[in-house]
Amino acid sequence: MMDKNAPVIEMCGIHKYFPGVHALKGVSFDLYPGEVHALVGENGAGKSTLIKLMSGIYSLDEGSYRFNNSSARICSPNDAIQKGLSVIYQELNLVSTLSVAENIYLGCEATRLGLLDRRGMFRRAKELLERLGLTEIRDVRCPVSSLSVAHQQLVEIARALSRQAKILVLDEPTSSLSAVEIEALFGTLTQLRAQGVGIIYISHRLEEIIRLSDRITVLRD
Repeated sequence: MMDKNAPVIEMCGIHKYFPGVHALKGVSFDLYPGEVHALVGENGAGKSTLIKLMSGIYSLDEGSYRFNNSSARICSPNDAIQKGLSVIYQELNLVSTLSVAENIYLGCEATRLGLLDRRGMFRRAKELLERLGLTEIRDVRCPVSSLSVAHQQLVEIARALSRQAKILVLDEPTSSLSAVEIEALFGTLTQLRAQGVGIIYISHRLEEIIRLSDRITVLRD
């Protein structure tokens, strides 16, 4: 059972080197369940490097991780997903020709008697969206290419949560959204926070950071 008083992820003394560059120097960062923790800093400050370490794209050179109060190693993106961490990047990772439901369960498709169970997958996707409060998406059978960017983001969020994600990393999520779509996204994030999901929010828009976040970490120098 998750301890709400303990960080869901904790990174201590993180160092990352690239040829000729000491990209991260002793960075520590943590996130609690049901918290929005903003990560800010100028371009080149190390935000993307830190996220790629969390998500298993890069391996750390020095330092340690803890997930749910236990020491852990993250050797690959699949490791991060198995530990409950999913990243939603600016460039959305969806298959435009597939339906909403097929994108949500991509790689985890429902089968019946050895065959793809589309009917079951559509039913599960609709139930998931309703449970998460993502009711803006009304037809799980439609191709994601027919959705707005804001609704495509919700499909990515639903896919992450279908895999029991407890940590969502959002990288500049409002960069392509209208004011109305931003409000809808913030409503979704507020619901997820109430459900105990920890959210790492990366943005250059300080008014969003101040409004949404519980804590702010600034990377610099």
